[in-house]
Amino acid sequence: MEDLRVSRNAERSTCKICLLVEAKYTCPRCNLSYCSVPCYQSEKHVVCSEAFYKGWVVSELKDMTNNPDDRKKVLEMLSKDLEEKANEETDDDSDDDLAVRLNGLDLDKDISTVWKRLTKKEREEFAKMYLDGRIATLIELWTPWWRSKKNKKLVTDKLEDDVNVEEKIPESLTDVSDINILLKSKRPSANLRFDLINIVFSYAYVCRIHNGTHLECPVDSCQELLSISVVLNEQHSCSSLGEAIQKSVESFYKREKSSQSSSFKFLMTLLEDLLVLISGPGSTKCLTFMTAALSDLTQLLRMAHHVIKKEQKHCEELASLKSQIFKAEKKILFLMGWLQRFGMGMHSLLPLLQFEIETRQSEHEAVSEIKSALESSLDSIKALSAPQQESSNKKKIIELT
Repeated sequence: MEDLRVSRNAERSTCKICLLVEAKYTCPRCNLSYCSVPCYQSEKHVVCSEAFYKGWVVSELKDMTNNPDDRKKVLEMLSKDLEEKANEETDDDSDDDLAVRLNGLDLDKDISTVWKRLTKKEREEFAKMYLDGRIATLIELWTPWWRSKKNKKLVTDKLEDDVNVEEKIPESLTDVSDINILLKSKRPSANLRFDLINIVFSYAYVCRIHNGTHLECPVDSCQELLSISVVLNEQHSCSSLGEAIQKSVESFYKREKSSQSSSFKFLMTLLEDLLVLISGPGSTKCLTFMTAALSDLTQLLRMAHHVIKKEQKHCEELASLKSQIFKAEKKILFLMGWLQRFGMGMHSLLPLLQFEIETRQSEHEAVSEIKSALESSLDSIKALSAPQQESSNKKKIIELT
């Protein structure tokens, strides 16, 4: 979607809307120079601004959740929020109830109709909600089962019956073959632990971007899993912890299109998830969380395989994905066989992983400080040059007169 962006190459000129202030931005649709959001929203520029905000509405309502029930909740809460704002001021177009206007819409089919049924003030309010982050607060954030306070205790505490559905640890597979039976005469490579790092990171990513509903859309979830994990998608083998982390980070940034700061914050959350999943519940390190994560992934892959098998006749493109999913499942089952025999060796990676997280955090803070210092210096230079520029302009005016 086109967005509002600073045009670095644009010549310095006066805002074409208010004709008073220097233009700082350029409309990506019509190349009009403007100085601020109010000018962008001006009646003189209504064609572009209306199209821009409509794109926001359609995109956000489509992408904010994959669960139909959640979409309904979001729409209801959005309707209530917009109504409250709209009622603060009188509006000829808002006499009827917003809930009535949006009633009966299928968000998967009639998403574009939503925009037409909003009043002007409601459209503007939606844009403000998007900009200040209130849209995100309409969705209840899922707490991963590995982050649940109750699950920090050992599973042997028998707390399963007391926790909520979203807090329950996924059931572990029981039909996993021992690695020694699978390899027979060969000894498994110690580097398999690095492959697990990449896979567990990818699992945390898929769970979080779907807000815990990854099993409700197995095919989409598997496509995202394969796009993040080079081990499952490309059958790549990592030779070190650094390589496993770097491959994960590279794939992460290829998919994430949000701002650099929010992407980094999400990345650090995922790395901390990885640390928790490897450590396991409680102070006594065990394989409970890793086994549960791989079991959940196996279930996801099997569900996707089942869906594709039924729909493959109508879509030839699914045949390739079906093959990838089959190989990914076999890879995970193989690694689970290794995990139950040699998995305790994963805990030796925890200090290195902690160091990796702290190093990335320190580097990010250092870069942020440098960036802040440069921006401050540029502001100081502009402030000093402004009086000189003004004096120069006055001199030119005097010369002309």
